[in-house]
Amino acid sequence: MMDQAKHALDYNPVFREVTLRRPEDFAPGERPEVSLHLLVKNGESCIRRLLENVGPYVDEIVAVANDCSDRTVAILREYAEFRGSGFNLDIIEVTSANHPELYILDAPETYALGKPLVGETFEGPFTGKPLLADWSAIRNLGWARCTKPWILFLDADDVVQDPESIPGLCLALDAVGADLATARYIYSAGKDEQSRADSLRERLCRNVAYISWHDVAHEGLRGQRKPVTIEGNLVVRDMRDSTGDGIRLPGRCLKLLYREARAKGWKVSPRELYVLAKEAWHTMPNFAIAVSDLYLAAEINHQRDGACHEERAMACCMRGEMHELRREFPRASEWYERALAEHPGSKAAFRLCRSRFCEKKWQEVVDAYQVGIANKAVLQIVDNGTGFEAMSKILVTAALDKLNRRDEALAMCEEALKAYPQEQALIVMREQFKAQP
Repeated sequence: MMDQAKHALDYNPVFREVTLRRPEDFAPGERPEVSLHLLVKNGESCIRRLLENVGPYVDEIVAVANDCSDRTVAILREYAEFRGSGFNLDIIEVTSANHPELYILDAPETYALGKPLVGETFEGPFTGKPLLADWSAIRNLGWARCTKPWILFLDADDVVQDPESIPGLCLALDAVGADLATARYIYSAGKDEQSRADSLRERLCRNVAYISWHDVAHEGLRGQRKPVTIEGNLVVRDMRDSTGDGIRLPGRCLKLLYREARAKGWKVSPRELYVLAKEAWHTMPNFAIAVSDLYLAAEINHQRDGACHEERAMACCMRGEMHELRREFPRASEWYERALAEHPGSKAAFRLCRSRFCEKKWQEVVDAYQVGIANKAVLQIVDNGTGFEAMSKILVTAALDKLNRRDEALAMCEEALKAYPQEQALIVMREQFKAQP
């Protein structure tokens, strides 16, 4: 995703709350035709909701159903029957039996290709079962069979907040000759629909032969010539509420990226190094540091592959979080400041707010928070840090109290309570502030 989003900024059309034609304003046969492209595994618990959500605005479904053992395929067929004979449903069922070339055996020897990077031992855990090994390849199976001029691509547990914007957006993109739209993606929302963080991800694409999926994991689209960034229209929420069996196999992306890097002698793209470090840092921290060093040193490759300053900033943030886990707070702050030097990120500033709090540098806590708020005006592609902002309000409340700025502390406490209305510590703190003369 990062490469595509960077090109979107280079091209520079950013749609912010664009006025679009409503679906009811289209004459018969005038509405742009759209394929819905799905990659789904055991999505029975949520796929019907997605179909009801965007179904009225799509004219075809092309679904790659991998290793489905529930009623996902049956639900798709029921929906197509409901839509009638003019509606096209194309289902590609993929398993290790009918597509063995797309799978690897999840066993220790599979990941022992070439040489380790820093003498690490990859310890799994391993299932001993076939593991889908190339997510771009499986997506491209369905991608090539979409027949409509535009392709909308979603996950089964996504919900589009404004699906009625889809036809109008197709026309707006067509008017500027754009190939691809990256849109706001709110993830880890959960059933309470609390927004913890968000980013920009590809969502709507012109159906042209030169655009396809790449990379074995954290796959993204490449080949587009004129992408745009959408702010305000086509907002997608990842509800994270699919309860299907095996849909989120722990460590899946780490396994695929690690195997790929070892097989290529660690000569992979900067983006692959970035996402490998991101996947590894919780379970293989020393290895993740070595990988992130490779990434951050690859300045020439960064320019060649189009990775942007914001991605490098996020790599610096990752290093900062590693130091925080080790309670090395001054080092963490240094990395967050380096991140801010790379890109004016909101989340980096809110992380700095947290590390400065752990250093008990109260004024710098307030300063970092204010930088985070100011940076919200900058387009945040990778991660907007929504949840970090809310948590930072609690830290700033306490820091202002330490600075004896009680009126400001009370005002910030009220702000924090809007995000966490049931938090008893904040409620007690607010009452204490109010009781003070």
